Amino acid sequence: MYALGTVLLLALGIAAVVALVRYVLRTPRAVDIAIGLVAAFGITWAADYSMFASWGVAFRQAWMGPVGTGLAIGGLAVAWDEILRLVASFTRHVADEAREIEARFPRAA
Repeated sequence: MYALGTVLLLALGIAAVVALVRYVLRTPRAVDIAIGLVAAFGITWAADYSMFASWGVAFRQAWMGPVGTGLAIGGLAVAWDEILRLVASFTRHVADEAREIEARFPRAA
């Protein structure tokens, strides 16, 4: 269970870093995905972290665990990014709708 939480939080952190890079550099979507995957591979490779090892799954070669975990974290980072974009879009929609409704009614003195 801790391995899943670790992977989800690492993916959320990578999604935040990718969003920051997108804001600063105005990168296209494909570059954002590539940055997220490279960051995920880098983190899992540097930490030699494999979520599969904590679940007792053995691979033929030792490098496959961190690479598979990097793929999972990178994919989850893309999913987190989409979820955060959806929430931001919904928030903007609700806020703009509220301003429009308030603009229709005159304020009382």
